[in-house]
Formats: sequence, C-alpha cells, structure tokens
Amino acid sequence: MKFKDIIKTLRDYQFRSIIHNAFSLMISDAHVVSYRKSGRTWLRLLIAKVLSESYGFKKIKLDTQYMTLFSKAPNVVFSHAGCTINDNKVNFKKLLRKKKIVFLSRDPRDDVVSLYNDYTKRDNVCEMDPSSFIRDEKYGVGMIVRYLNSWKAEMDKRQGDFLLVRYEDMKKDAGHELRRVLDFLKIKYTPEVIEKAVEYGSFSNMRKMEATDTFDDKRMQARDKDDISSYKTRKGKVGSHKEELSAEDILYLDEQVKAHLDPEFGY
Repeated sequence: MKFKDIIKTLRDYQFRSIIHNAFSLMISDAHVVSYRKSGRTWLRLLIAKVLSESYGFKKIKLDTQYMTLFSKAPNVVFSHAGCTINDNKVNFKKLLRKKKIVFLSRDPRDDVVSLYNDYTKRDNVCEMDPSSFIRDEKYGVGMIVRYLNSWKAEMDKRQGDFLLVRYEDMKKDAGHELRRVLDFLKIKYTPEVIEKAVEYGSFSNMRKMEATDTFDDKRMQARDKDDISSYKTRKGKVGSHKEELSAEDILYLDEQVKAHLDPEFGY
C-alpha cells in the first residue's frame, strides 16, 4: 500500500480508532469483507478459535490481527470496507487491491431486517418502521444490493484474490465453509480444531458470551439483556425476514433482489 493511500484513509475515513485501523491495513495479509449484519462476528470467532488452537495463542481476541502480530500465523483483518453508518467515501477496493479477500455475503432480505433491529434497538441510529426502513435510500435494501454488486465487480477482476462465502452456506455446514476459508488464508488446522471452533462459534455459545460480557467489548455486548432484539446474536436464521415483514414488504424485497442483485450470489 502506498503512503498517500494511508494518508487518505486517515483523512477521509471517519471512525474513532483511526490509528488502529490504519495500522491494521498495513500489517494485514488478508481481509474478511462484508456488509453489516452478514455473519462477520460469527466467522471472526470461528477463525479466532482456530488461531488460538493451532498456533497456541492463549487469549482469543475479536481483533485477530493482534493475536497473530509478530507470529507465523497470517494477519487477518475483518472490515465492513465502506458500509459504515457515516457512509464514508474511502476507496477500499483500491486500498485492498494487493490483499487476499474473503467476501462474506448474506441474503439482502434477511440482512436489511437484521439491520433494522440493529439500528433501532441496538445502536439507536434511527427511528422508523420496518416498511420505511427497507425502502430507505440510506439504510434500506438498495444500499446492500449496491454494495454487494460493487464488490462482485471487483471479484470478477481479481478472481484469484477472492473467496466468496455465503452466510447461508455457513448455516448449512459451518465446518465445511470454515475449512474453505482456512485453506484460502493458509491457516493450519486439524479436524479436531475445526470441531472445537464450530462449537465455540455456535449460536448458543455466542449468545452466552454476549450475555456474560466475555470479551468486555461493545461489539459483543447486548444493549439491553432483557431484550433479545438488542443482542448481536438476535436470531441467526435464514429466511427470517418472512417472519417479521408484511406480505407487501416481502414482495418489495423479492422484486428488488431479483431486479438488481447480481444473480451469481444465488439469492
């Protein structure tokens, strides 16, 4: 990465931990990129557990690049790469052009409903009803579709540098998808380690860790322990939008995804 690109990040990317993020970009071997609420924390914990078991790191950290710093293990950074609440304009595709990338996708219809709960019950970013939210230009399904399509175009240009992983496939067989990711990132493992990681990253264990504040980190803290909607681990289901939206809203999402999302995502 060129120095001028790092400076641009420091100037334009509006987040609190600027030094942390710029440093992470510099030391990283690979990035896991995803839109918000696409299963990133789940995959983060799976990989972190494998790194701990395979390389002897005693403490599991959400920021895995600090677990592996100055070790022989690959430095993997997890990033939303531009899909922040502030809608920053940093060119992440340019910044990550020499990095290996695991791109994690989720059905935009489920994703937007999960985002609705996150933004209204957890982060208190906005106040609107679900029907308005899914259609909103800033928060709604259109934003997710554009994000996925823009990264799909980048994947097509750099096929050898990308691995596409779908949340839905992780739900079907987390172990299989985890092995795909680890092979791509060249992280060593054994069948026993995979088994331990899948158990560690299970929905029930993640919910338990969030409820007990295992990591002492707001990224894995419920805003209200008595309100499931405020948890990071809220439902973790495929097709959950069908349980939470009206028939009219479901039809709207179906039409938007069919008309605008690259069909290779399989949604």
